[in-house]
Amino acid sequence: MLYREFGPAELHPGLTAGEGVRLRAYCREHTGLLADDGKRWAVLILPGGAYRRLAPAESEPVALAFLAAGIQAFVLDYSVLPRRWPQPLLETAAAVAFLRSHAAEYGFRADRVAVCGFSAGGHLAGYLSGRWEDPAIGAALGLTPDQVRPDAAVLGYPVVHLAALLEEIGAPEALRLDRQVRPGHPPVFLWATVRDATVPVENTLDYARALRAAEVPFELHLFADGPHAMGLADRESARDEDHCNAHAAAWHPLCVDWLKGR
Repeated sequence: MLYREFGPAELHPGLTAGEGVRLRAYCREHTGLLADDGKRWAVLILPGGAYRRLAPAESEPVALAFLAAGIQAFVLDYSVLPRRWPQPLLETAAAVAFLRSHAAEYGFRADRVAVCGFSAGGHLAGYLSGRWEDPAIGAALGLTPDQVRPDAAVLGYPVVHLAALLEEIGAPEALRLDRQVRPGHPPVFLWATVRDATVPVENTLDYARALRAAEVPFELHLFADGPHAMGLADRESARDEDHCNAHAAAWHPLCVDWLKGR
């Protein structure tokens, strides 16, 4: 496995240095195998943590699971409070552009860059998927919409319209995800649990309705049981037994099949 770390200035010279901000690469090296044809997907993983911290369960374990499935994986440790919006968005946009420009080096196609976010990270992934043409990105970083547009989005129990959280990070309620869906939105894989008491499942359902209304391709999986922040929902990412659920853990192989079938 090839492991590398990149700081914010390496992602884009226009990014201001933030404490702990880094991109971590978990990739297969070129070894002459059949899969080394340069056609893999890459996935940029955005952990949750309410924009206050970054959840370990939604970081490296998820990257290693995608890598085991033949997808080059990258984890972005983006800015959290006290740094406020739009700093995490700018870092995510820069990371997508960075991956696209290094596709040949890391063995994936430049038009196969997905974002995968959980909870608040799901909000971040979903926002960029809907607002990749946001002029603020170009003004701050000089990047074009084509450079920062994800080719697919994977959202686990995403924050869509939790007003208190959006207000805390300096993002107005207008940034709720179900209001960002528009033409050009990439296809989406969605999953959540019905009993999530932290981010109610209505967040996911309302986002799915918006995708449906805009005729954006999506796949939705709702699992009956399981708390918030399950990650992979197995022992590799669970912090206690409550976060292990073999049925909900099916989201990941389903997601891999969906992504490879795009």
